[in-house]
Amino acid sequence: MTASGSDHETAHVRTVRIASAEPPSERYRERYDQGAEMREYLGAIRERWRLIAASTLVAVLATLLVTKFIMTKWYRAVAIIRPVTVGSVQNRLSGLLGGLGGLGGAGGLANGLLSNEAANPASEYIPVLESFDFTTQLIAAHRLKPHLRESEWSLLGGSRGDPDWVRYRAMRKRFDCEFSIQTGNLTLHYQDPNRAMAGMVLSYYISDLRELLRHEEIHDTAEAIASLRGQIQHTADNLLQTQLYELLARQIQQQKLAQVQADFAFKVLQGPTVPDKPYRPQVVLDCIVAGALVSMLAGLVAVLKLESVSSA
Repeated sequence: MTASGSDHETAHVRTVRIASAEPPSERYRERYDQGAEMREYLGAIRERWRLIAASTLVAVLATLLVTKFIMTKWYRAVAIIRPVTVGSVQNRLSGLLGGLGGLGGAGGLANGLLSNEAANPASEYIPVLESFDFTTQLIAAHRLKPHLRESEWSLLGGSRGDPDWVRYRAMRKRFDCEFSIQTGNLTLHYQDPNRAMAGMVLSYYISDLRELLRHEEIHDTAEAIASLRGQIQHTADNLLQTQLYELLARQIQQQKLAQVQADFAFKVLQGPTVPDKPYRPQVVLDCIVAGALVSMLAGLVAVLKLESVSSA
């Protein structure tokens, strides 16, 4: 029994050894082939590392030369404004009307009317700043047509379409604005090859926006005043007349604020400022990107060349 048991054990060990000596399964053979193929690719890249390094160096130097000495340098002006909220307007009106007395009842009614407006006027400022009418009026008012280079209008030449739309698209490429929900500020940017001109044009955007909002406010309050006066003349109820007079007083005060207030509609937290360094091209970043792209392309060419040789 012992001898036969030991023989059986020996036979089992031999079977295990023979099984371990068998070739690997298809799955492991696939992995082995993939690893060998990857090693071949890396070897091809390693063999041509001098060519890849030289190509990368040439690409970086060429990009440095073009971005530093040939490409147009663009400066970006930055300004930050904060829209005046409805609450601020209400407080100013209340302060101006404090000496009139007896306005408690209608004051609540007027506050309710003002509160129906948008809580944050920035949602209205952005579409205005980016609109076709505002931009074309700004170009005409400040005589910016010669400043917009004709080469910027059409890269391919030929028909350029409506000149107003061409200039509008050129301005839209240079100007952008963004609103921050956290701070409630509106940040404006304008790019120009002339550093002084970048700040000047951005100041035009701010001043023209203020004047447009001021004009709209004066116009709206004038219509409201005329409507309230008409209602007062046709109202026999003394209580209702008193409330209408109080609303009329508020509209008049709001109109006066719009006419004389220096920071009407919004406050300029930071006037147009232009850093002394160009915003674009970004020389270092462009060189890094160019070097990375060329090195990857050179490595790909080496791999493709190995594939063509292997298939031949």
